[in-house]
Amino acid sequence: LKSIEKAQQSVEQTLLYLLSMTWLLQVAFFAAAYAAAASPSQWQEGAAAESCENDGGQGLFQKSLGRVGRSMQHENPMEKRVYLICTAHKAGTELMRNIFHWIFDLMDVKETCRFDDTGGKIISNGTWKQNCPDVDHPVNVRFHNHISSPIIESIRAETAKKGGFKGVMTIRNPLEMVVSSYCYHHRGAEPWNALGDNMTDLAPKEGVPEMARRMLLTVRNMTHAFQAAKPEVYVSHYERITGSSAGFNQTIKEILDFLWGDEISHDLKQRALDATVHEDLHRGEEGFSFHVDGTADGKMGNDGVNHTSDEQELDEARAHLSLLDQDGPAAPAAAAAGTKKPP
Repeated sequence: LKSIEKAQQSVEQTLLYLLSMTWLLQVAFFAAAYAAAASPSQWQEGAAAESCENDGGQGLFQKSLGRVGRSMQHENPMEKRVYLICTAHKAGTELMRNIFHWIFDLMDVKETCRFDDTGGKIISNGTWKQNCPDVDHPVNVRFHNHISSPIIESIRAETAKKGGFKGVMTIRNPLEMVVSSYCYHHRGAEPWNALGDNMTDLAPKEGVPEMARRMLLTVRNMTHAFQAAKPEVYVSHYERITGSSAGFNQTIKEILDFLWGDEISHDLKQRALDATVHEDLHRGEEGFSFHVDGTADGKMGNDGVNHTSDEQELDEARAHLSLLDQDGPAAPAAAAAGTKKPP
């Protein structure tokens, strides 16, 4: 755990430093330092004792939801405060939303809202498509697909005298976000998204540097949101939660403890972990994230978009990341800062 805390502190320092950099240096330096801070070996060291064998985690979600009421400690915590789940484009949006899809279904949430009318469902039953600013009554569970610091600050101000709020956001190595975004839009996903304009026509040599330019605002917003997150928002690291089953388990446990502490029982927390492991990339389960229609049974529609990319396709795009700092300040500045040049 000390290794994890040390790594997170290093990531925080890198993110804050990122704010003052030019766009090329922002992306390249952030990625190099982030990769060093969040290496799989460090994350796994802190979470190795939390193996999937010890946790169970094999689809025990079929236990009766009727036990939920008995698992709540006194007042229903879902009614006590606002909950904000927030992500950034290609930083694990689908994964994080689908993790909470399982959790909120387990906790019998029947109403959520989303910002900017974007993002798929986060509950199976009830109202979820409504736009948060347009709702004429308080909605406690809110999802933001493109997080920024003003959203966090506005909800902090709104809830200051009404029970406060808690949230979870996800961050990812920006260079991997660029690679993922290029591959995603190069195959024509989300044709309505300006990030993908003409991207289907661009080979990696031209497309990867261009996507880095287009993704700059997303990276900046993610960074500013990270800076504004504490103390109400837990920050999940994409590399940790996807790196191993141990890292996945530990992240889910930390999220549940952060959001609810002893307000929900250990039994309910265990069932939440058992449910969410369907989204663990290393277990081979069939969760929401594994279906293009966004449902575990393949019967209910979501956004109809495949959010995963072939590893060979990703590697081809990664091979062109070096073009980002050609004739630019990233390489010498990163060297002067004592970091390795991005691959």
